[in-house]
Amino acid sequence: MRDRLTSIIAVALLLTLVGMSYWYSVKAEMEGQGHLSDSNSPDFIAHDITVTKFDKSGGASYKVFAKRIDHYSDGHATAEFPEYYSLNPNEPQVTARSDSGEMVSGGETLHFYNNVDIRQQAHGDKPASRLETSQLDAYPDEDVYSSDKPVTLTRGSDISKGIGMDFDNVERTFKLRSRVQSEFMPRSIQSGWLNKNESQASKNAQ
Repeated sequence: MRDRLTSIIAVALLLTLVGMSYWYSVKAEMEGQGHLSDSNSPDFIAHDITVTKFDKSGGASYKVFAKRIDHYSDGHATAEFPEYYSLNPNEPQVTARSDSGEMVSGGETLHFYNNVDIRQQAHGDKPASRLETSQLDAYPDEDVYSSDKPVTLTRGSDISKGIGMDFDNVERTFKLRSRVQSEFMPRSIQSGWLNKNESQASKNAQ
């Protein structure tokens, strides 16, 4: 059970990176731009934007893409098809994407809409993880994340589903709110299933 919870936390931690890394990197580029008096019109628009974060040694740690970003004079911003890719070779790759996103209150609240898909690759004896939902709210300052929509969490061949979720990264708690359904495959069977698929993947790669 601890391994499952650790995996959930690892996946959910990505939301901080998606929100803070993406939005605040873009926000830095917006500073110094003049604001329009019409709050319904964007004062900054960027197309096909790519933000790359480098660590102290000069290696790329992650990249964030977006088809389009619109920033408004009241401090909120919208994004089309934001995507995140971790690049640390020493860590399992994490990716995240959604059809659209929104930043409000200067980054205090982040909303992700439609086809929210967060994945962590398998690493060592830990299987791949995936979190899927149609809408997710992130509060970076509080390190809290939530959704009112159906959520599916997959870890290896184990699947948990529910309506609504709450993740508190400070308290390290993850909760599916209602209609929770879980399917757990016995570890011995799952290990065989994973080895079979790894073998098949190897054959396909050849």
